[in-house]
Amino acid sequence: MYLTYDEYKEYGGTLDETAFNDLEFDAESTVNWYTFNRLKKPEWAEALESEELKRCMYQLIRFKQMEDELLASSAGGAGWGIGWTKEAGITQESNDGISVSYNTLSSGELLAHFNGAKTKEELMDRYLGSIMNDLGRRLLYRGIYPGE
Repeated sequence: MYLTYDEYKEYGGTLDETAFNDLEFDAESTVNWYTFNRLKKPEWAEALESEELKRCMYQLIRFKQMEDELLASSAGGAGWGIGWTKEAGITQESNDGISVSYNTLSSGELLAHFNGAKTKEELMDRYLGSIMNDLGRRLLYRGIYPGE
């Protein structure tokens, strides 16, 4: 766990512990994917306690929390899954009078949702871009160092 619940609360987090655990796991998976799981190796132990990593985790959790709230409110509380489906776009439907109500996401909100990976990438670059280990290796280097 890269960010504890107590640390999350100190940064101003508002989630209960159960919701936090789910989103922290998601954020940790995102960090591990972008860093090729480097943080699981002993030579990166010092980075695990860095303020940059903890703030990155907090921001990733906030991003996912806002994304979930946006999708839940615009889809009438229905879970979206991945991508668009007919059911995901409909918030209310009746049969006899043939009345259908659709979600109210603006084009800007849709763009922000579908470009979420870019936003996560920007968060990663901003917070983790300067982290290096004792060997002078960058955490976010997208190549493979000798011996990795």
